[in-house]
Amino acid sequence: MRIAFTILLIGSITGFEIQEDKPVATKPATGAITGRITPVNRVAQIYAISRVTGKRYSPTRFDRKSGKFRFDNLPGDASYDIAIITNKGERIEGIDLSWFEARLMRLAKIRRKQLGLPPEPKRKFTRTDADELLRYVKDLEDFMDTRRVIYLKSDGTRATMLVEVMRTKPFHSQKGDEIIWRMELWYFRFRYGGWERVANVHRVLERQRISRSRWQKITLVYYPELSVYIDQNGNSKAVNFIIPDRFDPARGRLAGTKPTQKTKPIIIGLAQPETTAHPTKSSKPRTSTTSSVQPCR
Repeated sequence: MRIAFTILLIGSITGFEIQEDKPVATKPATGAITGRITPVNRVAQIYAISRVTGKRYSPTRFDRKSGKFRFDNLPGDASYDIAIITNKGERIEGIDLSWFEARLMRLAKIRRKQLGLPPEPKRKFTRTDADELLRYVKDLEDFMDTRRVIYLKSDGTRATMLVEVMRTKPFHSQKGDEIIWRMELWYFRFRYGGWERVANVHRVLERQRISRSRWQKITLVYYPELSVYIDQNGNSKAVNFIIPDRFDPARGRLAGTKPTQKTKPIIIGLAQPETTAHPTKSSKPRTSTTSSVQPCR
């Protein structure tokens, strides 16, 4: 407060006009999400959710004949995941795999351009990177005894992971055959030549302490194509989603399945491997059996 008053006083004495910098970006416009979900006779309910705020939004319109829908008055420069509940109680949800500070990154990009600074350095996301991150989950030891990576997305410098974690062994204050089941988003960054997990920013999408018999009835699958970004001007791409006849167990949890599932993670953002006529020893992937990912700090 004193510093600001001193600056104003000096400006008034010297006759200089003090001007504030213009905002990096204007306030985002509100926007809409439109699209179509078929077959419509399998849809019991739809809604949209922000993974940042946790707020849910009901559709302005949902046509029970065509499957067309519309959500209005959604804050811009934000992502929303569309959720579908089928008439059998199955849940199909979009999954926003962007960085947890995605909006700040967009603002930083605008500011860099305004100041004439070079863009942030880029780095390729390789199979070696993916293996290192997956190995971290495999080697992790904590209260949860079962972990499964569902999605892994990276641009080479930052990575987002959707992980299913469970406690199936007996635990304190357990009632009957209760288990603890969660779906979480974890975040990693590449720094100083290696990956580290970002502490205290994971997002819990699903958290249940539930009897095994009730848990066995749950189907919850995630599809990135049901995640929609509304830009600064309120614009977004339309969604056209067809509910699959059979759900892919790699995309989440299916009813009636065992806690341990041997599904392969869905990896997004991998750089295409470069082909060389004469491979060299240096082109071979690392064969380390222990994870070098740094734990939460």
